[in-house]
Amino acid sequence: MKILELLAQPWSFMRILRLIMGGYIAIVSVMEGQYFLVLAGLFFVYQAVMNAGCAACIPMESKNEKIETKNID
Repeated sequence: MKILELLAQPWSFMRILRLIMGGYIAIVSVMEGQYFLVLAGLFFVYQAVMNAGCAACIPMESKNEKIETKNID
């Protein structure tokens, strides 16, 4: 996929939150001189732009599927 196609995908709350957190962490880390944390901030920005991450690829359960529970006696 092209980057423009990835940006055009629907933006969820978590995606926006990752973008804001990543930008803030990266900017503050550069201002404080803690360059290792810049990588963490850029990682969050990458996740937001590419819509990647642990929450982006979890398949949603169908409403028709029943979750089996075990009764413990």
